[in-house]
Amino acid sequence: MKNKSAIRPYFKALIFLGLCPLVVSADDSPRLWLERMQLAVDELNYQGTLMHMTPGHAEQFSVYHRVTDKGATERLVWVDGVGAEIIRTHNEVICVFPDKKSVVVKNRQTNEAMGPLLVNLPAFSDTLLEHYELSFLAADRVAEQSAVVIQINPRDQFRYGYRLWIDEKTAMPLKSQLIGEDPTMPLEEIRFISILLPDQVSADLVKPSINTTSFQVDRHRKAPTQQRQDGAKINWRAREVPSGFMLSVARFEYMKGNSPRMHLVYTDGLASISVFLDLGVATPEQVEGHSTFGAASAYSVMNGGYLVTALGEVPPQTLQTIAESMYLDGAASQAP
Repeated sequence: MKNKSAIRPYFKALIFLGLCPLVVSADDSPRLWLERMQLAVDELNYQGTLMHMTPGHAEQFSVYHRVTDKGATERLVWVDGVGAEIIRTHNEVICVFPDKKSVVVKNRQTNEAMGPLLVNLPAFSDTLLEHYELSFLAADRVAEQSAVVIQINPRDQFRYGYRLWIDEKTAMPLKSQLIGEDPTMPLEEIRFISILLPDQVSADLVKPSINTTSFQVDRHRKAPTQQRQDGAKINWRAREVPSGFMLSVARFEYMKGNSPRMHLVYTDGLASISVFLDLGVATPEQVEGHSTFGAASAYSVMNGGYLVTALGEVPPQTLQTIAESMYLDGAASQAP
């Protein structure tokens, strides 16, 4: 399967660092901390160094997050390796790969998170409590900051748990862990090694630092006008979905030189599962079964000429259940 990993609306908050201090208390409920955390990571200016770790692998990158009255812009730079960069704006994601002399540009979907911190951060909703239990753990320190620690435990075997370290002063998330069967061995950890929260982040810090004039540019295309006018539909759905997971996205994705693929997303408000359906996949690429990518797992199966792949940071059996239950539903529709 091609492009298995996806690069993942943000709030119009009233709080900006230095303008209106974010008042929080360790006595507040986990629910309030989650709500304030979501506002902070969206609306605060920050820059620092992040470490992303999975069993047997670690990578480090710099992050610059700039907020203005026009929205947020973020730039990630991989410290290790070839120094790849990702720049996210309110409507676009630009990926720069110096070693391949290539640039990949895609339209940013409104449901996609702004950056790596938001990938595993829950936006609180009442339905979240139906499938997860929230509690406090002992206070801790991360990146020289005092932090409130919240445990998020799943109520069934279809999803993983989480731990979150949230700055006591600003509610900025400083560290997150994805917890599987062994709570002492996180499946994934993202944490700040260092962090600054200035009043402003320079516009130059969120611009590409690499001259890409001679690079090849691959751009994800919007659906062709004729197909949109024809009302192209996605009629695939999962027959068996664990309780709490709802279909939130059903769209076509277009890439130069490739056939359009179907992309569906099922989420419970915290965990997300992407289902990709690719038609005309070459026989050598029709690999079925389970595979892993860091903390994420995937399960692929052929169905009616399509390679169906379910991908997400959930237990493998959850992915297999969804992938194997995909079917054509004549009543379902979604215009690209």
